[in-house]
Amino acid sequence: MNHVPPSVLEPPTQPLARRHLLAWAIFGLLIVALSLWNLDGPAMWWDEGWTLSVASHWATDGLYGRLRDGLPAQPGLEASFTTTIPVGLTMRLLGVGLWQGRVFGVICATAVILLLAALAARLYNHHVAIATVGVTLLMSIHPQIHPILQGRQVLAEMPMLAYLLASYLCLWWALTWRWFAVIPAALFLGIAWVSKAQTAPFLMVSLGSTILVALIARRWRIALICAASLAGAYVVAVMLSQFAYAQLIDPKLPADPVTGLLGMIAVVLTPFHRAYALRNLLISGLPTVLALPWGLWMLWHDRILGRTAAPSWYVRFALLAFIGSWLAWFLLLSVGVPRYMAPPIVISSPFVAAWLYDLTEGFALDVQVKRLVDLLTLRRPSRAGLLSLLTLLIVTVAVCLTGMTSPRYFFEEDRSAQRVAALLNALPPGTRIETYESELHFLLKQPYTFPPDQVHVGLGLRSLLVDKQAPVVYDPLRNDPAYLVVGRFTRENDLYTPVLASGAFRLVQKDGLYEVYARVR
Repeated sequence: MNHVPPSVLEPPTQPLARRHLLAWAIFGLLIVALSLWNLDGPAMWWDEGWTLSVASHWATDGLYGRLRDGLPAQPGLEASFTTTIPVGLTMRLLGVGLWQGRVFGVICATAVILLLAALAARLYNHHVAIATVGVTLLMSIHPQIHPILQGRQVLAEMPMLAYLLASYLCLWWALTWRWFAVIPAALFLGIAWVSKAQTAPFLMVSLGSTILVALIARRWRIALICAASLAGAYVVAVMLSQFAYAQLIDPKLPADPVTGLLGMIAVVLTPFHRAYALRNLLISGLPTVLALPWGLWMLWHDRILGRTAAPSWYVRFALLAFIGSWLAWFLLLSVGVPRYMAPPIVISSPFVAAWLYDLTEGFALDVQVKRLVDLLTLRRPSRAGLLSLLTLLIVTVAVCLTGMTSPRYFFEEDRSAQRVAALLNALPPGTRIETYESELHFLLKQPYTFPPDQVHVGLGLRSLLVDKQAPVVYDPLRNDPAYLVVGRFTRENDLYTPVLASGAFRLVQKDGLYEVYARVR
């Protein structure tokens, strides 16, 4: 088998994105059109509710914050402003609603797929670029990892990945003697930096290690460009955070501080969660687990390109450093839920595609079929035949698992939240509602109350760290609500169980996962 990497076999003299720009544009529009179908059908996540609520208030009233008992309050648990503001802008343009709020994520997911293909074309070749799209769409096994499904929700992962991949593409341009590209590279890196709290340390590892390798190889220009990009990203991140929140948030509004939230998910050392993370990585991230060592070996194999300052080599190194450091954190320290490994798994798609390209000697299917026949009939079994069988098994299993887990989310229709909100909105105006199901906040026209954000840390200990005895001190009766709504999040974490056991409320309506209780006066 020829182990020469695809970047050497077929240098990307004319990337596919340039030769067939129209075809890529049509493909992108097709992805957007398909993703918009039934966009308001899938049930809202708890995380979505906070962002939708803040975005809708900003779109309609100019309030970048929440309402608590009908009164303005500062924001708290929503996504970064780099996600919330664009969502609010789409609501200003298209109207306030669930599908309108999800449109931005669809656009970002499509951009992620196209940017991955553009990077693959420049780091490898146009065959790998096309295969990258296939890997991204057909081999993203877990629904919380699949970019299209993630994009159809109001979450921060796809916007962050779009900004991040755009920055690495600009970095590639900057390294190919286009110095001006350092500016957009730093800008997009800075935006990605503030888009999710987990991103910053892995960005620093990615570019910091690249700078170190360039210095060791005495490639001063490479080191200078990467250092300028990293320093610029930090400046952009600081300026964006200070300026945006100073302009968006009214400091006179009541604040809701929370501590311990990041530590709850970032540093978890229990054996149960380490085993849980390992299982999720081996099942849902298996193609990446297999392709990552190949990518590192190819970097070593191509080290002569690093010494000659080849831009593709250094961008590949930076991407692999980002992927490897994030996956190391996920495996060794994180709480282990599949969603937290989505960014590195998605970014690894070009490397998985290039690995498959190398295994199949340039996607020579006729050669692979012949080797499989020779192996299975025992005519001429060989190591190459075993590798062809391994490739077939990996692709088949990944595609089948993706096909079994992902499509149902396109057809899901759960509008129970909308129906429950309509029921509550039909009550006399001013009826106070108590609920911690944040997706209802986005839909309610009545005054609603909910616990302080610090309560979320205690509930997180119960749900994520499986500590059912974690203390949560909160009395919903202090808000004197007329109705209480219990959904999946509060039911699974026993937030309202004590007050319901006291007999202070009686069940009046049940719809899907929601239970509506009326106050017993």
